[in-house]
Amino acid sequence: MNTYVNDNNKDRLVLVSGASRGIGKAIAKSLLHEGYSVHLCARSNESLVKVAEELSVLGFVTYSSFDLYDKNQISEFINSWKKDLYGIVNNAGICKTEKLLDNSDVWNEVINTNLNGMYWLTKGLAPYLVDNGRIVNISSQLGKEGRAGYGAYCASKFGIIGLTKCWAKELGNRGITVNAVCPGWVSTEMSTNDMIRLAREAGVEKEEYYRRICEPLELKRFTTPEEVANLVAFLISNNASGITGRAMLLNTIWNQE
Repeated sequence: MNTYVNDNNKDRLVLVSGASRGIGKAIAKSLLHEGYSVHLCARSNESLVKVAEELSVLGFVTYSSFDLYDKNQISEFINSWKKDLYGIVNNAGICKTEKLLDNSDVWNEVINTNLNGMYWLTKGLAPYLVDNGRIVNISSQLGKEGRAGYGAYCASKFGIIGLTKCWAKELGNRGITVNAVCPGWVSTEMSTNDMIRLAREAGVEKEEYYRRICEPLELKRFTTPEEVANLVAFLISNNASGITGRAMLLNTIWNQE
């Protein structure tokens, strides 16, 4: 089967974090189909090598491994970066739960990975963004609505939306658009593991818990990584040149901007 490639994007390089699996891998694949060059980033070098080899048949792929939790690793990566960038997709993130009165403490790990790391990476790469470039940040429906036990995760995702709106105002005079995508439940390994844990805590089978989760959703099912990737690819494209400072929900319980 022939694959259509948009040659107009062949000189446009887009960096995707958290690209070794799930939503990030789907985003990278979608962008390559549209003819962009893609730089993959994730913590696991072994996983990145496998994904880069798999996706290289679609277009030009490079990769770097570093941990967003570690500011020193981010700095080393930034210091080695020398290329112009058309786009940045901040997708990497973790989800760990903890209630306020629990004895555990996941705050630093989640905030440093999901919010601080994203901030330092974008701040370091922003000088390399070309005029009329793109930033797309992956937030969550929990960046718009709290959920018991998800304090650190919600705080990080709310923060991502706040940065999105600030950066849109700061970079708009250069034609750079900055938007956030806010998925609900997506059929990824991370979401599946979270659902299984919640089902176990509720004392029901995972199939029953899945039905309960899907019932209030607009599409009555989980969103696919490819559906998230399609929206990201649109926001990266020329067709989205007039959209900025938005935080877009996909298939969620709440009907709000």
